Amino acid sequence: MLWLALYLPEWPLQLVERAGKDARACVIADGPVTRPVVRCANDAARARGVSPDMPVAAARALVGALADELVVLQRSTAAEAQALHNLACWAYQFTPVVVPLPAEGLILDIGASLRLYGGLRRLLARIRLGLAELGYRAEPGVAPTPFAARVLARARHAGLPVRACTDLAALPEHIARLPLSLLAWPDEVTNPLQALGVRRIGHCLALPRDGFIRRFGAERRRDLDRAIGLVADPQPAFVPPDTFASRTEFGFEVAHAPALLFPLKRLLQELEGFLRGRGAGVQHWHLLLEHVGHGSTRLTMGLVAPERSAERLLALAHERLVRTALAAPVLALGVAAERLLPFEERNHSLLPDPGRHAIGWEHLVDKLVARLGSDKVYRVQRLDAHRPECAWQQVGAATPQPRPPAPSSPYRPRPLWLLRTPRALLTEHGQPLCQGRLSFLAGPERIESGWWDGQPARRDYYVARNPRGETFWIYHEYRRGQAWYLHGVFA
Repeated sequence: MLWLALYLPEWPLQLVERAGKDARACVIADGPVTRPVVRCANDAARARGVSPDMPVAAARALVGALADELVVLQRSTAAEAQALHNLACWAYQFTPVVVPLPAEGLILDIGASLRLYGGLRRLLARIRLGLAELGYRAEPGVAPTPFAARVLARARHAGLPVRACTDLAALPEHIARLPLSLLAWPDEVTNPLQALGVRRIGHCLALPRDGFIRRFGAERRRDLDRAIGLVADPQPAFVPPDTFASRTEFGFEVAHAPALLFPLKRLLQELEGFLRGRGAGVQHWHLLLEHVGHGSTRLTMGLVAPERSAERLLALAHERLVRTALAAPVLALGVAAERLLPFEERNHSLLPDPGRHAIGWEHLVDKLVARLGSDKVYRVQRLDAHRPECAWQQVGAATPQPRPPAPSSPYRPRPLWLLRTPRALLTEHGQPLCQGRLSFLAGPERIESGWWDGQPARRDYYVARNPRGETFWIYHEYRRGQAWYLHGVFA
């Protein structure tokens, strides 16, 4: 087994900054409402002397006299937990063993994924690039045990020169020189150890086992054993949900819809990772805009076929947003997908395809729906009925298409163009005329149906052609005289 730990420093601040960089000084406040303290601060605030654990009042005094010179946002543990959950869903595409660690990050068992991604270096590069696209930064740690991987990730965050360790036998020596503080033990344990001169993990490992347990407890010795792989360290399995929901707050007002595309891209990349891990796609997803004044706008995006590409979903959202007038400035943005559908990745041709740059018909329909509206683009859906005018219906282009009904009779020729209302034809000596006298090519095909709904049809249909070579679908009602009607035109 090989574990990858992703340590997420200043997680509350990352959630704010991923929506877009703000040039103003910004801090995340925590603690009592009456006396909040700074949990973390951005670069602009740090440049003015603001530091963690500082009272917010002192931070305001350092930044400036004006209240709006320092942006103070209240920490939300619920939002942090949800964002970590969504990040675990995204990481599920790389391995089925993902463990979210609140207030720290993620650990992933990547041992079985190395061959799939071409080795450790390529896998780490892909994960690092994906995190950057999502707007996150993480410090990685790689070790044969999950506990040691977390220690190495903390060491990288502390600026220590550590490397990935893939050999369990070399693990004790690999972590021996690291500071004891990286084990994240409470002060009542680390302070007595440091007073005894035990400042590194290797010093702890060299202490007599029984004496260490009597002095500091069996749990701390078990931490060391888990770190070097002497005892099992099972991790709870993370199970991704059947739905997706992600949200980001800006910390400022966005008044123009196109400005939402940057944070939306990151949310859709998160959705794509989740869908890849589930081997699924979506045909409908929702874009939620939360406005000033607590109102919201819900935009539903439909597609002809299941899709999971963030690039394509963003292109459709762009077509919709540039034509959307915001009811009020937007403070938060959300993406939701409630129904997952099976998705089949298309195989790419070995040889260059001259039409690879051409847009597919599904992409074209989706773009037209996004640009013109779902009520302007539609398709024809078959119905199980004998009367031609009742055998189809007009539905939205993005409406899920059921399996077509099985034909109840042998195949009969049908025209591409069916007239909405049959047109009466002139006759000459009882023979139908349409730009000349018609000659019969096929028929009759008798259709008798609809007696139950008050619109009975008793027709004999023929395929006929005129002297100009045009082919028509005509009929006459065999119980109502010899009047002829044109009902369709063949291509």
